[in-house]
Amino acid sequence: MIKRYISLLFNILIIYACATVQSPTGGEKDEKAPILYESNPADQSINFKGTEIRLFFNEWMKLEQIQNELIITPREEIDYEANLKKQELIIQLKKPLKDSTTYTFNFREALKDITEGNLWENPVIAFSTGPFLDSLEFKGQVENVFTHQAQKDFLVGLYDANYDSADLRQGKPVYFTTTDENGNYRFRNLKAGDYRLYTFRDSNNDLINNSQSEAFGFHNEIISLYDSIGNIKLSTYKRNEDTLKLKKYSPVGKDFIIQYNKGIKDYSLINPIDSSQYIYANDVEKSKYIKVYRENFPQLEYETDSVLLISHVIDSTYNNRTDSVYVKFRESRVTNDSIKILTKPEGKITSGIQEFELSTTKPIFDINYDSIQIRYDSIPVYRIDNKNVKISANKKNISILTKLDKSQVEATIDSITAYLSTLNTDTTTNENDSVSNETDTLSKNLSENKQLYNSNNTSNSKKSNLNLYIGQAAFIGIEKDSSKSSSTKIEFKEAEEYGIIKGKVIGAEVPFVVELLDEEFNVLDSISNQEEYTFQYVEPGDYKLRLLKDENNNQKWDAGNPFTLKESEKYIFLNELITVKANWEVIDKNFDLSVENEVDNSVKEEDL
Repeated sequence: MIKRYISLLFNILIIYACATVQSPTGGEKDEKAPILYESNPADQSINFKGTEIRLFFNEWMKLEQIQNELIITPREEIDYEANLKKQELIIQLKKPLKDSTTYTFNFREALKDITEGNLWENPVIAFSTGPFLDSLEFKGQVENVFTHQAQKDFLVGLYDANYDSADLRQGKPVYFTTTDENGNYRFRNLKAGDYRLYTFRDSNNDLINNSQSEAFGFHNEIISLYDSIGNIKLSTYKRNEDTLKLKKYSPVGKDFIIQYNKGIKDYSLINPIDSSQYIYANDVEKSKYIKVYRENFPQLEYETDSVLLISHVIDSTYNNRTDSVYVKFRESRVTNDSIKILTKPEGKITSGIQEFELSTTKPIFDINYDSIQIRYDSIPVYRIDNKNVKISANKKNISILTKLDKSQVEATIDSITAYLSTLNTDTTTNENDSVSNETDTLSKNLSENKQLYNSNNTSNSKKSNLNLYIGQAAFIGIEKDSSKSSSTKIEFKEAEEYGIIKGKVIGAEVPFVVELLDEEFNVLDSISNQEEYTFQYVEPGDYKLRLLKDENNNQKWDAGNPFTLKESEKYIFLNELITVKANWEVIDKNFDLSVENEVDNSVKEEDL
């Protein structure tokens, strides 16, 4: 009996195992895109009158974020529900579509196969609710104006040009699509008409460009679309074009703050009672705030007295405004940080005229010029006076102009070293002879340095202790505080350690600027309006070159106007990575402006 039960159980297990469906093991990964077998309405069909749209695929599908991914154009408020059943997507419209209108449904990345997540390729269907199908189309690319890199997921919109409010900041597009990973976009089944073409990063999916945070671009002409047209390339950039506004002003701590809604490029403050008075102020918090120091008006009584100032500010888009601000102060124990040197010169220098640039954290009230020196070790080689120093209008940026000729500097160092080495450092000195003590100490230090120079036997060693010295209290702030001492090493460039890049600009009809860029598109050097240009002292590495068509000859890029469709200034790139080696010349890096297309040297050369 027991044997019969065991045999029966064994047979049941065998039958269950045979009936169990298991996932196949191994085999090639399915990389085929799902195929739309059938749709109702059919793509490119006419006279659709229904409220239900059905799509049937060759395999099971999955639906993701259709409310964000599905773009229906022309744009209008269309309420619908989407329901996916295995291989079939059903879209139920809450009300009928407009009559005699061509609609395009672009599903973008909403539909994928359920196994490997392969996207439905060309996920667009178009149909008409009338007897005619709009068939106009065009395509293009969106790229960054400064890098020419493709811009993925940018909204590209067509706006009715017959309405003044039809732009990227207020109206919404009639037709819109988005760019793919290569920056490409395509419009199909468009209605004939006149349009404006804009593109922007629509971060919050509201179809409105926020210039504070979203890059944008535009085509510089009205598009008269009565036949299908060719390729249109759009260039984007980020630029806060909001109207410049005064937000508030009030005492903060012991000082007074004037606040604006956006960054300020430049400002001036005037006391109308005494227009000759310089008002010490500081731009802080990314230049949205102007701090007016209490020390400007020591005669004012706290809380009760005030003084009228005229504030004139300019933003980065050159919008400007003038405001009348009544400034008053309140008593406070809050103190500001002491003045500090914020930025100092960096990098090696070439022989000749030098401009050493520094900046401070607050305005400078006075400068002790005796404390600014070019030193060799701790010995002043060149002293700086007020003729050598320029200070900016905001009294925070300092330029020190001087001539440092490499051969003269090394000759001076040799003379000092030779002289000090002759001094008898073993001679007993008078305790009251502090000068003799200091000279003996310097002589000992320089004698050790001289031995080091001789042992190294290199030309670089003679300048290894050359430095720009900013002594204690060289800069006195408006609050009568002083800067700490600072020293910056000065070294001359040796030509054999660097490379050279040479080229020509052919057929230039407007002023131009050739820019040398690193791989991150930072501008390292620039040359203006030289048909044969040379970049000297280029460190070994990889670089890019671009040319700015500088229409107004101001040596900087200028943005366009998206409302008047005035285009921004154009960049032309050499589309290659230029490798520079020490003691090499890279030649024939030419921009040909006689043809209206970019130079493309995509094959990397071995330069001599």
